[in-house]
Amino acid sequence: MTLTLTKTSQTLFSELLVKVRDAGLLEKRPRFYVVRLIFISLAAVGLWVAGGFVGQLVDIHGAWVLLGFLIAGLMGVLSAQYGFIAHEAAHRQVFRSNKANDWAGLVLANLFAGLSYGFWLRKHNKHHQKPNEIGADPDIDIRILSFTVESRNEKKGLERWISNRQGYLFPLLLLFTGFDLLLDSLAGLRRKDKPLGYRLLEFTLMAVRQVFPYVVMTLMFGWLWAIALWFFMMLMFGFFMGAAFAPNHKGMPLLDRNSKLDFFSRQVLTSRNIRGSWLKDNLMGGLNYQVEHHLFPSMARPNLAKTHELVVAYCAEKGVPLVEMNLISSYRAVIVYLNKVGLSKNLDPFVCPMVATLRPRF
Repeated sequence: MTLTLTKTSQTLFSELLVKVRDAGLLEKRPRFYVVRLIFISLAAVGLWVAGGFVGQLVDIHGAWVLLGFLIAGLMGVLSAQYGFIAHEAAHRQVFRSNKANDWAGLVLANLFAGLSYGFWLRKHNKHHQKPNEIGADPDIDIRILSFTVESRNEKKGLERWISNRQGYLFPLLLLFTGFDLLLDSLAGLRRKDKPLGYRLLEFTLMAVRQVFPYVVMTLMFGWLWAIALWFFMMLMFGFFMGAAFAPNHKGMPLLDRNSKLDFFSRQVLTSRNIRGSWLKDNLMGGLNYQVEHHLFPSMARPNLAKTHELVVAYCAEKGVPLVEMNLISSYRAVIVYLNKVGLSKNLDPFVCPMVATLRPRF
């Protein structure tokens, strides 16, 4: 299906942009991020110090190890929070200077989250340019998940076995998001689109981030327990990263390659919002406002909630459907969609993916 641009569709975003700009919602909020980074860093340091102090008081080995898993799990959550701010720096949300954003993103992603900023920047920019477009969006081109039956049929061996059961396995697979991102980061460092010195800097920062917690945990618990604790930390990091990004587009309409859809409609129709709350806004890094984030990717996180009110009213006025769910319902929708693809035996090749999603044929 090819959708043609009309004068009305071309001006939709322009009209909304004026409303948002006039409300002052495109202004940067660097203080918000600085305060947040200080809080996260103090929490991380406090965890290690408190863990060492309590360890001197606890004589029961089992309780001591449980404390270690608690620390490792919370460190995984805090690493994800660093990752969210690195993501925002990549979008120029944090500072007014592009250079300052890039340096912040580099340090936060590589040194505090353990992932390659360069890899993330390349991959995520492609996603924002053409979200949910088959053959163009890297977020729907994943090793072990299939978003179309054709993609599933191309997979072999273990990847095909997982794809066939992907809906049922999805909650478990989220836990391994951190390892998948780490492998992609290491592979991305081999690309020669960046100078060797830059790639070596990225690798060094990543190595420090991955080795330092293991060394500290080895001193506290011994090398064998340190391996288990590092693994658990990565599981928690991956789960929170994956759980924040997964509901945003998965299970939403897919677009044919090179679809002629205007920017406003493309971003709204392929994105899903999660109903916000103070806790969700913080734990999900503002990604629960996915429609607003895609319409205004350089918008500071504190401005998303107010922008959401404008976008909802504007979409209702123009008759553009905006999908918003609670968190549990969004995961249910993702699982149902993944099972639909994984368990499907065939698919009508003449049906546009977006039409098939919005108007399923029975």
